[in-house]
Amino acid sequence: MKKITSHPGVWWLLVSVLLFLLDAQALTAQNFQQEIDSMLRRYEYTTDLTNQVAILNEVAYAYRRISPDSTLHYAQLALDKATELGDPGALAYAYKNKGIGLFKMGSDQDTIVAYYLKAIEFAEEAEDYYTQAACYNNIGLISLADLAYNEATQYFLSGVKIFDEHIAGDNFLKALMLGNIGTSYHRDGDNTRGIPYYEQALAMATRIGNKTIPSIFVDELARARMEEGNLEGAERDIISSMPLHDELGDMESKTESLLAWAEVKIMKSEFQAARDHAFAAYQVAKERAFLRNKKQALTRLAQAYQGLGKLDSAVYFAREAISVQEPGQMYSLNQDATSLLTKLYAQQEKFDTAYYYAQQELALERLNRDETKQRIADDLEAKYQNEQRQAEIERLSTERRRQQERIYGLVALVLLILFVLGGMIYQYRQKVLATRALNDTNEELRQTEETLKEKNKELERYIQSNLQLENFAHLASHDLREPMRNIVSFSQLLERSAVDKLNEREQEFLSFIVQGTERIDGLVKDLLAYSTVSNAPLDLEAVDLSKVIANVKDDLRQAIQESQAEIEVAALPVLPQADRSRLYQLFQNLLSNAIRYGRPGVAPQVSICAEDQGDHYFFRLSDNGIGIDPHYYEHIFLLFKSLENKSVRNNSGIGLATAKRVVEDHRGKIWVEPNTPHGSAFCFTLAKVLTETPGQDEAKGANLSTTSRTLSRFKEVAKFK
Repeated sequence: MKKITSHPGVWWLLVSVLLFLLDAQALTAQNFQQEIDSMLRRYEYTTDLTNQVAILNEVAYAYRRISPDSTLHYAQLALDKATELGDPGALAYAYKNKGIGLFKMGSDQDTIVAYYLKAIEFAEEAEDYYTQAACYNNIGLISLADLAYNEATQYFLSGVKIFDEHIAGDNFLKALMLGNIGTSYHRDGDNTRGIPYYEQALAMATRIGNKTIPSIFVDELARARMEEGNLEGAERDIISSMPLHDELGDMESKTESLLAWAEVKIMKSEFQAARDHAFAAYQVAKERAFLRNKKQALTRLAQAYQGLGKLDSAVYFAREAISVQEPGQMYSLNQDATSLLTKLYAQQEKFDTAYYYAQQELALERLNRDETKQRIADDLEAKYQNEQRQAEIERLSTERRRQQERIYGLVALVLLILFVLGGMIYQYRQKVLATRALNDTNEELRQTEETLKEKNKELERYIQSNLQLENFAHLASHDLREPMRNIVSFSQLLERSAVDKLNEREQEFLSFIVQGTERIDGLVKDLLAYSTVSNAPLDLEAVDLSKVIANVKDDLRQAIQESQAEIEVAALPVLPQADRSRLYQLFQNLLSNAIRYGRPGVAPQVSICAEDQGDHYFFRLSDNGIGIDPHYYEHIFLLFKSLENKSVRNNSGIGLATAKRVVEDHRGKIWVEPNTPHGSAFCFTLAKVLTETPGQDEAKGANLSTTSRTLSRFKEVAKFK
């Protein structure tokens, strides 16, 4: 078959071309309407029923070229009179014509195949072997177009078998079916079996002096040889077919052959010749509006210019290939052009554009794979339906031969009663099942509502308790710092004024008072920072993390210089939505801890890196410090769980708790890992987008509708009085 595609409109057009070639009884007159008018005049003067049926069948077959709906009309007339006549041969011809008419009208495949199978049934009874073979070929073409390669091969082989057993000698239809078998194997990736069938078809066409068969199948054979690595044989076949295309005026086959020739030249690295053949194919495809071939020709031109080193021209033609539109989707061809653009932009070191087309290529690959899966599923379903249909046809045929008209009526009546009863039983059963399901759902909803009520009560108690704690933290952070500062100030004044009056132990006690008070003041200060992080809403904006790290390093300059710390920062991203001040707190806490907990005598070494992981970024801040016992990994992010290093002042343990809160506010997670051979690595993630879509807001509103009163109360309680 000629270039069957997965798009229904394309394969319908191409298969209809072959249907014109299927029957040796095809009209040879140039004016089909004149022939039809002549046959209809003969029909008016014919009273013999057999002759009337024969003329109506010929008229129906002739109309297939100019009026498919007329084909259906006269095929039905022939079918009615053939049924009255009881002639199986005439019935076979009428059913075949009706199948052709339905195919031309674009009817569904199941209906078309049903008429062809009916035609085969009557052709077998009439021993009309040619009609049998023609119908098997037609069904095979439909299966081939639907990517059901194994099924198509079986139908073609059935047609060839009929010729071998009943029709001696070479024949055009037999050669056509041999070529179609080669196409089935070729499309299924089995060129070892496909190439011999192509060669048989071409040899038979040569013996009977037919030039149409080579024009149809030579480019298919050439592609099969190319896939097997036989480039010389493929090019030889293509060159031999070019005069035939011109002689027959088969411009589509000529375009396909030129494209195949360009592919051969590209594979042989003869890029100038490849460019010439691809351009010739483009000219024909553009003139004849062969859109699929036009897209292929532009892609081949791009490949040829790539081989010639003219990358700008290659990019131009590849982009032109993608821009060619056709009814339906050409995922595989667009994928070829997109893949080529990815390589071309990479060669030009335009990596951002190359990455974009690589993403497009991946999306097209998924679409193509999904479409192929759907085709396979449809093929399996069609195969099952065909088998069911064939079994039904055989059963009805047996009953038709054995039973009388009276029995048919009785069977129809019984079937109707059973259908009505079955429908009533089915509806009753469905109603019972629906009632049960509704009752179960109502019970589940009732239980869920009770559960939600309990959860709402727990939530309200939790909110009130949490508010009390947050209010305490806020008040403590403001009201306790003032007396702490007074204690520190007056203790320091006392220490300076009474330094000569106090003995060494009393001075040590006074120093303990000063240090403890300073520690309490730092703890309260950290508690205030944590309370601010917990209560304040996020101030979202685009945040350049490289600038945030630079600000943190400036503020920690003294600690960095004193410890001689080395901080290595990789390229960091810009977060589209984040709170700049909180991210500053996050990195300030982590960096200051990394410097503070260094190993004695070893300069701290800190590295910060980031990685894009789709909807979020992954960060890793590692150091070479004293490390953390794995036993404490789950505890260090809790409030007041400080690292065990009492030599470090102002070590409240709130810094990591604050860091955890900042990460969680940005919809991320934070954890710690060992950094071999020394130190620790703090890992965390930050989401790229924090605002919710309207659909998410609606879903959240639906899920929390029962807690609205509790949340309203939360807002009232949260106001400080």
